[in-house]
Amino acid sequence: MRSTEENEAFSAFYRRHADFVYGIALSFLRVPADAEDAAADVFLKILETDMRFEDDAHARAWLTVAVRNRCKNLLKSWVRTRRTEIDQLSEPAEEQPDSRLSETLTALYGLPERYRLPLLLFAVQGFSVTETASILKLKESTVRTRIQRARKLLRKALERRDAP
Repeated sequence: MRSTEENEAFSAFYRRHADFVYGIALSFLRVPADAEDAAADVFLKILETDMRFEDDAHARAWLTVAVRNRCKNLLKSWVRTRRTEIDQLSEPAEEQPDSRLSETLTALYGLPERYRLPLLLFAVQGFSVTETASILKLKESTVRTRIQRARKLLRKALERRDAP
C-alpha cells in the first residue's frame, strides 16, 4: 500500500511530465486516444515497478525511451494494423480557424521518426542538443544534422501545401 506522501509525489511527477509523454506518443501514433493509452501505460509501469529517478533529466530520458518503445509496439500490433481510421469513414471536416497550426502539426508528425523526435525534443520540449543527444543515445553532431534536416523537410512540406 502506498503512503499519502508517495501518492502525492507521484501525482506531482505525473503533472510535470504528462504533457511531455503525451506529445511524444501523439507524434508516433497520431491518434489522441491511442496516445493517451500509451502515456498511461508508461506511467502505470512506473507505478507498478516503483521506479525512482535521480532527477528530472533522468526521468525525461527514461520516459522518452519508454514511450517510444511502447508506441512502436502498438504500431506493430495486429489491432492497430487492421482497423479503419475515422478519416476513411467520413468526409473531412471543414477547415478550422487554426488550420495553419493543424497543417504544421500534420507536417511535423509526417516527418520520419529519425528527424521528428530530435526536433520535438529540441524545439518543442526545450532540451539542449547535448540533452537530446543523451536521451536518444546519438552523437551531438548527428542530432544537429537531424534537426537541421527536419527543419528543411518541414519547411518544404509547408511550402508544398501553400503552393497553388
